[in-house]
Amino acid sequence: MKIIKSLVIAIVLLGSTVYPTLVANAVTCFKTGEETSGMNKICYYDCMGSGAAITVSAVSLCPLSINQ
Repeated sequence: MKIIKSLVIAIVLLGSTVYPTLVANAVTCFKTGEETSGMNKICYYDCMGSGAAITVSAVSLCPLSINQ
């Protein structure tokens, strides 16, 4: 039981150390356009020179920015 408890604590500590690093490396992408295709809407984004796209419901609004 003590080994499992120690293992859980180690995983939580490792996760709390690694997660902020992963989030800090996220790139904010800004909406450049959108296109409706059937029941879906494709939202286009510029991510510091790279392109990205997400699909949402045709009746939903595209987010103005996303993190990648």
